[in-house]
Amino acid sequence: MFTGRCTGVGWLILVLTNPVSAPAQAAASGSSTNGQASSTAPTTNAAPQSAFLEFIGKHIYGYEPIYFLLGQYPAAEFQFSLKYKLFNLTSDWDPLAHTYFAYTQTSFWDLISRDPSFYDTSYKPSAFLYYPDIFQKDRFRLDLQGGYEHESNGKGGIGERSLNTVYLQPTVTFDLPAHFQLSFQPRVWDYLSLGSNNPDLPDYRGYADLLGALTWNEPGSGEKIQFATRFRIGDEGGHDGLWFILRFNLPYRSHFNPSIQLQYFTGYGQTLRQYDETSRAFRAGLCIWY
Repeated sequence: MFTGRCTGVGWLILVLTNPVSAPAQAAASGSSTNGQASSTAPTTNAAPQSAFLEFIGKHIYGYEPIYFLLGQYPAAEFQFSLKYKLFNLTSDWDPLAHTYFAYTQTSFWDLISRDPSFYDTSYKPSAFLYYPDIFQKDRFRLDLQGGYEHESNGKGGIGERSLNTVYLQPTVTFDLPAHFQLSFQPRVWDYLSLGSNNPDLPDYRGYADLLGALTWNEPGSGEKIQFATRFRIGDEGGHDGLWFILRFNLPYRSHFNPSIQLQYFTGYGQTLRQYDETSRAFRAGLCIWY
């Protein structure tokens, strides 16, 4: 996960929580619904909406990338992810000021078929401490995150896949010339428990992965391009999985400016259901936040 400017989440919340009533529309156009000019300003719920949006802005953020992609079988892949800051506190080291809960859902949908059904879905609630800018000097920055994560596909029975882990995830970022930024995000974990249907999952998923990204961001224009790779390897040096991801946004024209995402996966573990199987898939679509 690399944090970035929220291009869609806040915009969607603003639209959904700011309906315009018929009297307000009439007042804005200089007429009223009964054909008479109205001298009384319509009542609004602006204050509650403002308080709600202020709460959202201080507590709810994008977490993992949010996207919808189409391509090879299973045709559709989409992900939704948010994190919630528990307390609106500011402190360098107080754990309460850095406590978050998050929820990520990644679904694979056999959309282009006579019987469209969901191939697999991973549900990932988590709780963690996140310390941004734990160390910063010149063009170098270190962030630190660690906590607990559950993952399962919720199928039940013999189709169930599940695991519980604790993890540590540092992120190092280098600011480069010409508005480029290079980031590396290793993640190491240990298994607290494994589902009865996937006791050999560590042989395939291992205990660590590495996410790297090169990002170009033009200040003031909203233009942004990112090339990212994620590499994961099994417990004994085999069963690797590799993602290649390219994101770029269209010319900036509004507050809602999603990016185009191109993604290719090869290796083991594209989905939780396929943790011990190999697959390849290319998909493309829209990324609302990353």
